[in-house]
Amino acid sequence: MNRNFLIAIVIVVIALIVGGIFAVLYFGTYNNIVTLEATADEKWAQVQQELQRRYDLIPNVVNAAKLYIEYEGSVLEEITSLRSQWAAASQTGDVDSINNATGDLESSLSRLIVVFENYPELKASQIVEDMMIELEGTENRISTERMRYNEAVRDYNVAVKAFPGNFWASGWGFESKAYFEAKVGAEDPPQVPL
Repeated sequence: MNRNFLIAIVIVVIALIVGGIFAVLYFGTYNNIVTLEATADEKWAQVQQELQRRYDLIPNVVNAAKLYIEYEGSVLEEITSLRSQWAAASQTGDVDSINNATGDLESSLSRLIVVFENYPELKASQIVEDMMIELEGTENRISTERMRYNEAVRDYNVAVKAFPGNFWASGWGFESKAYFEAKVGAEDPPQVPL
């Protein structure tokens, strides 16, 4: 009787240990994926914040530039139009639409910078110069936040696809997230009409 009792206790202890390890692995994996998803969402919010900062800054740059140039009005109109397109895309929350609108806007901003460089009196204006510095700083912030977002997405996607998360992630409703990608053709410098 003692021997059977001892065997039963050993089996129960082993079952508790295995069950405990499984529970720790299960809940630890779930909590890790939730944390990584929240981090990726927070990094996307940072990208959105910097894009909004650019969106808010552009009218100030355009208005300051309008005081000094009349000749290049089409570039300014294009930027204003693309700013509206970005705002519409931002409302949808669709990463691809936001990527496309952001790429178009960045291309136009590059042309605007070239316009400023072609007009020394405009470049010399302290107001425009300060705004351009602010805009360049915003572009740097956007680039940094995109990088951070992609790093957070990478960590999240690895957790969802790697062992042991890949066993349970789809059942828990976790799916891979899309990276923020450059628009097709973004590797080419923008063509500026002279």
